[in-house]
Amino acid sequence: MKFCPTCRTEYTDAALFCAECNILLVEQLTQPAAMDQCDNCSGEMDLDNDYCPHCGTLYAEDQYSCSNHPTGVATGVCVICQQLFCTECLNEKNGRLYCDAHISVESTQGWSVVFTSSDFYEAEIIRGSLQSAGFTTHSANTTNIGVMADGFMDNALGRTIFKYPIKIFVPADQYLAAQEFLAQDHTGDSPSA
Repeated sequence: MKFCPTCRTEYTDAALFCAECNILLVEQLTQPAAMDQCDNCSGEMDLDNDYCPHCGTLYAEDQYSCSNHPTGVATGVCVICQQLFCTECLNEKNGRLYCDAHISVESTQGWSVVFTSSDFYEAEIIRGSLQSAGFTTHSANTTNIGVMADGFMDNALGRTIFKYPIKIFVPADQYLAAQEFLAQDHTGDSPSA
């Protein structure tokens, strides 16, 4: 028997490619890594993780020091910077832990807003640049706002008036790298004078 490594469909020995995925079949499948579930948020995490990457819950209690207070015991991890912090330095927002520096980052369901614009084309350029650099992206508020207000033009002014900007999200653990990437202006625009 042969198997598709992507969809795991079983085929006869004569088959070479998966009919659905169009990739070469393999003789045997590798077993997926065993996963554990966070007691706090129910998110999946590796068995050997000391903390939940989704909510920041620390499972290796009394083993680590706070990044800000070396004599203090870390009680959680910031979901943005993955640094250890004590209770005094952590903030809980929507079931996730953030350090003081990242509490203002807009995040939802493990995704963080890395860029906001009222200009659809600017947002698409940024999204494309991030994806080209290997970042995983997700866009929100990309529908035409003319649907919301009959006859209203979908433009930057309209999005500003309706407070309906386009948001580009990246996974929370990619946020800092994406911010650094955007700070280096990889959008293809020429530098302004």
